[in-house]
Amino acid sequence: MGAVDSMQRGNHLFFGAVLILLSFLSFSGCATQSDLETIQRDTNNSTKELLALQRNLYDQNAANRNLSTKLDALEKKIGDVRQEIAASSSETKNKIGFLEKEMETVNQPMRRYQAELGARIDKLQMEVQNLMGRFEESKYFAQKTFGETKTLKETYQGRIEDLDKRIAALNKSVEEWERRVAAPEKGKESEAVKGSAESGEEKSAASQPPPAKPGQTKEQVVSPQKEPESKKSIGTVDEAYKKAYDQFSKGNIEGAKAGFKKLLEVYPKSKYSENAHYWLGECYFAEKKYEEAILEFDEVIKKYPKGNKVPDALFRQGMAFLDMKDTVNAKLILKEVVKRFPKSDQANRARKKLKEMG
Repeated sequence: MGAVDSMQRGNHLFFGAVLILLSFLSFSGCATQSDLETIQRDTNNSTKELLALQRNLYDQNAANRNLSTKLDALEKKIGDVRQEIAASSSETKNKIGFLEKEMETVNQPMRRYQAELGARIDKLQMEVQNLMGRFEESKYFAQKTFGETKTLKETYQGRIEDLDKRIAALNKSVEEWERRVAAPEKGKESEAVKGSAESGEEKSAASQPPPAKPGQTKEQVVSPQKEPESKKSIGTVDEAYKKAYDQFSKGNIEGAKAGFKKLLEVYPKSKYSENAHYWLGECYFAEKKYEEAILEFDEVIKKYPKGNKVPDALFRQGMAFLDMKDTVNAKLILKEVVKRFPKSDQANRARKKLKEMG
């Protein structure tokens, strides 16, 4: 509206100026008709231009009013949108707060679990460290024990070899001594027979003592009508074995040990010799004299390699070494049982024991 008013005032001023100019020219008498017509045309053209401009101003004013209306409507919509945004923002904040509370509620057990898990991991790490320490300690003691066992084995081996040599030397000495004893006895027998013939005395063959035999001592040369005192004291070989075995079955280890020793002394090559050596080894084992037990079981293995007691003797040797904490030799012997007698009960027990030993 202000632009239209300005335009109208401009028109009035223009027309007033034209009229004043015309009046001036009329009075001055210097203006010609041609000048007046020119001025008139210019005035008409200006008027037309002013009218066109006025119409454009009216159109522009109408467009401005429409634009103003649209702006008002837009401002109203913006206000509504702002209100909705404010409401949505408040609701969103409430929802975010609610979600944060829910997340906090959910995260609390997770945090506790993570803390517990961390504590358990720390504990496991400590246990692993302790186990590693114990493993290193066990490894050290195992290596130390292995060295000591190796030394002990070499010592035992030396003792066994020395004992074998001593036994061989002793057997040789006994045989030599028996030969020496047997020679004089034969000479005495010849002299006795010669003297009897000369004196005319008659003596029955039953009254003469028999000559000494290899393997008999002087004290064992007795009258044929009499049993040797040692055999008479223990009875027959069957009775001696049964008596010694009964003592072992009743738990009288000392009595059983004495009985088996006496049987081997009196009947060294009887049908019970193998069993006697084995049960004598069991007597030593029961007394926890493991070295003596190992040597006695070794007698069974060496003297009766095809005997029935060899698997038992070999297995019990392994158990004796195990009770002596000599796991190296124990494993070697138990493996030998499995190798030599794979289908025996002793092999099954050896496999089980090896599995336990690891």
